[in-house]
Amino acid sequence: MPPAQKNELIVVSGASTGIGAATALKLASMGYHVLAGVRTDSEADAIRTENIDPVTLDITVPEHVEALAQRITDDRERRPLRALVNNAGIEINAPVEVLPLPLWREQFETNLFGHIAVIQRLLPSLRQSRGRIVNISSVGGEAALPLFGAYAGTKSALEAASDSLRREVTRQGIQVVVVQPGGVKTDMAAHSGGISLELAAGMSTEHQRLYSDLIETTVATNTAFLERAVTAEKAGEKIAEVTTTARPRTRYTLGKDAAFVIPLARHLPDRLMDRILAVSHRSRK
Repeated sequence: MPPAQKNELIVVSGASTGIGAATALKLASMGYHVLAGVRTDSEADAIRTENIDPVTLDITVPEHVEALAQRITDDRERRPLRALVNNAGIEINAPVEVLPLPLWREQFETNLFGHIAVIQRLLPSLRQSRGRIVNISSVGGEAALPLFGAYAGTKSALEAASDSLRREVTRQGIQVVVVQPGGVKTDMAAHSGGISLELAAGMSTEHQRLYSDLIETTVATNTAFLERAVTAEKAGEKIAEVTTTARPRTRYTLGKDAAFVIPLARHLPDRLMDRILAVSHRSRK
């Protein structure tokens, strides 16, 4: 039998592929009406199905964010906004010294400031419904691998902002939850290694000498790990559960690697953690 309609809206950003698409589809199958953020007409056509209403949403474009807020306010069935799942993101990895500043800024604009813009604009609707914000972070938010400085930096900042936001809005009836995935089989993850190697090919001779072995080893390690990583579908099921469970925790890990690495990063001395990660990468080259 089809699921009972929940008569509530849930926004999922970055819903064209991967974790976002899987989350949107799972929530729709549970009876929620999902406003699925996509960037192109072809992406909208691919995700459109029962209970999924694609919306054009580049979270770095103020006009898109405003249109999303207006869509919720003008909902013909006057459905409340049950939750906002901030999933959109990009990943461009290279050594801190090598990654150009425009690429640092691009990642922070999407992975942090874009989410803040959406949160700020949708908080009135979430306050009215006593809804929930689910921020998709990363294991890198607490344990940053080499090359992941910019990406992990955005996730660490998102986690800090989430903690502050949670303490600001709890009394307003709004819940704030962080999900920390480890490796997940997605297009973004699959392409990130190739992007790193392309950036490495354009490095100076001196940077090649300093970093080429590290880049090759890290890309090879991560590529091998992704073959055994959690599928996007499994990740989407977990995020949908977190989004709708009655009494959520403030944080959830996603995947065995995140469940293992994050406690280590919290409790081990930094130098010991450095050695563990270095040995892990050398052993998988």
